[in-house]
Amino acid sequence: MATERNPFEQIPEEISNVIDMARPEEDSEGPSFFPEEDGGVTVDFTETTIEMEAEETIQEWYGDITDKLEDKDQEEVASNVVDNYTSDKESRADWEAMFEKGFDLLGLKIQETSEPFEGACTAVHPMLIESAVKFQAKAIQELFPPAGPVKAQIVGKATPEREDQSNRVQDFMNYQTTEQMPEYFDEMERMLFHLPLIGSAFKKVYYDANLKRPVSEFVPIDQFYVSYYASNLRKADRYTHVIYRSPVDLARDIRTGIYRDIELPEATNPEPTSFSSKMDTIIGLSPTGTNDPQYTLLEQHCYLEIEEDYALPYIVTVEEQSQQILSIRRNYKKDDKNQEKVSHFVHYRFVPGFSFYGFGLMHFLGNLTMTATAAMRSLVDAGQFANLPGGFKA
Repeated sequence: MATERNPFEQIPEEISNVIDMARPEEDSEGPSFFPEEDGGVTVDFTETTIEMEAEETIQEWYGDITDKLEDKDQEEVASNVVDNYTSDKESRADWEAMFEKGFDLLGLKIQETSEPFEGACTAVHPMLIESAVKFQAKAIQELFPPAGPVKAQIVGKATPEREDQSNRVQDFMNYQTTEQMPEYFDEMERMLFHLPLIGSAFKKVYYDANLKRPVSEFVPIDQFYVSYYASNLRKADRYTHVIYRSPVDLARDIRTGIYRDIELPEATNPEPTSFSSKMDTIIGLSPTGTNDPQYTLLEQHCYLEIEEDYALPYIVTVEEQSQQILSIRRNYKKDDKNQEKVSHFVHYRFVPGFSFYGFGLMHFLGNLTMTATAAMRSLVDAGQFANLPGGFKA
């Protein structure tokens, strides 16, 4: 007679490769109920926010080490950061100029013209912008479903303990991206609009000491510069993130300990790049004079010889106007014997190209959109001339 057996009987009780994770409390997002001695119940509707504070050893390891350098060495490091940023910016000037011409093909600006005659057609063929919007709509639907973008996968043999752990990791990370990080969805949508047009887009994932939680934000292409010979972010000798901070935000960062408390000049309006100026012209925006001063911070991920006689990965933040160092932090884990740098940026490519940057729709459809626009305008103008009530009267 056959007898049923528990399929999990052969699984050992102790499994060494399963990490014990604390279970989330049930109904943690809802009200808390506390029974009283008289039979009543006290309901607590107070909302609690989860704060992720790093341990002291971790804070010390990733803390600022600028004071370990002498003033002369600090000036040399700051000067190198600014020079490297300037050279990386100049190396792709022609690349940015191509997109400045391509932005006119989006047809986002309503304009009138008197050439070749008053009231001539100024319509732009929607091929380029239509393709970008379709990609964004389909991609966000696939990458960010209603339940959350994270799906956990078990590598190796699946056991009840591993499945339980996988579900907890998946649920917690989906909670992070949908509830704890409210900017995640909006920043993802912005990134998915830039990606098909330009071909490359970047996101920065880091721990925010002010918010006490992870942050995932989109970095515009004109605020991220990579060295010329870089093939990918992992092998790049350096890359620079240009950060704009208002005096209020910078003062808060200094109080939190993100940056050093040093004397800085008054904030000024930063000089906009030709890339951003072109986009502002299309949208119809312009800087507000001196009402919104900003500090321009250069956060460069590079290699320096500070604590060892060989180069190690560090993150150096310099205020561009005064060329003063705001912070120098280690960019490798304490227990990493290989001392590999930690990448806080994610590079998305629409289509991999010949160099570091990818190809976008402006590369593939730019000339075709120009041709279609010219043909469409010729047809509309010819129709206007054909219907024009003009001629000679005897």
